Amino acid sequence: MYIRKRYDLGTVIDIENHYPGNFGAPGVPREKKRKRTPEDIARQNATNRGKFLRRLILMNFVEGDWHLILTHRSRDRPDFRTGRKLVKKFISAMRKEFKKEGIAFKYILVSEIGKRGQAVHHHLVIEDICRQGLNTVQLVKKLWTHGNKHYIPLYADGEYQKLAEYIIKKETKSEAEWCTYTRSRNLKLPVAERKRMRRKRWPADPKPEKGCYIIKESIVNGWNPVTDYPYQHYSMRRIAGQQRRKRGKNRGG
Repeated sequence: MYIRKRYDLGTVIDIENHYPGNFGAPGVPREKKRKRTPEDIARQNATNRGKFLRRLILMNFVEGDWHLILTHRSRDRPDFRTGRKLVKKFISAMRKEFKKEGIAFKYILVSEIGKRGQAVHHHLVIEDICRQGLNTVQLVKKLWTHGNKHYIPLYADGEYQKLAEYIIKKETKSEAEWCTYTRSRNLKLPVAERKRMRRKRWPADPKPEKGCYIIKESIVNGWNPVTDYPYQHYSMRRIAGQQRRKRGKNRGG
């Protein structure tokens, strides 16, 4: 018997297979669990936050939405605390403009200081909405008056993994305790469907669900050094035409 966790993220479905700690893998002798070191805990926490953030992006944003980078002019460059106040005012203004059109403003934000320890800038994930009365790009140009705006469209390749890893890397730098991501409260949270599988082992080469295909590079058949048991992770993508529409009226044209 093993445990399967299934995360339905819209266009992508994540699967995690593992053996329960009190049961163990078939054919593997039960041994005393190794005590986790602080390094083990820190590494696992970063991995879990990266997984959660990637799934959060997949559940709430779609290909073509924006990874927005906001900078400050060098002549009046603020300190980190002031920079955070300015970007929060920007978010508040964006929220008000979206509300006028009956749309909830969604975002993920992380602020950081550049490599030289001076330039504050901000990374946001936001929706690209273009319709009568509301245009995300035009609103950003109007409301962010403190420096430049860089728009990077979200893309499906990599399932937003690189973006999630980038944000987590920034917030876990030892010298940057202040650097952590925040998000709007209206985001849908990824929740696992947990099921006990009455089989001894999972297939090393998993089969996709109907209407999906396996993302080959996502398949991981690993071994947990702490529990001394194997595990498996992989993702499936829904085939075009089978995908659920997470956002209809909001996108506009």
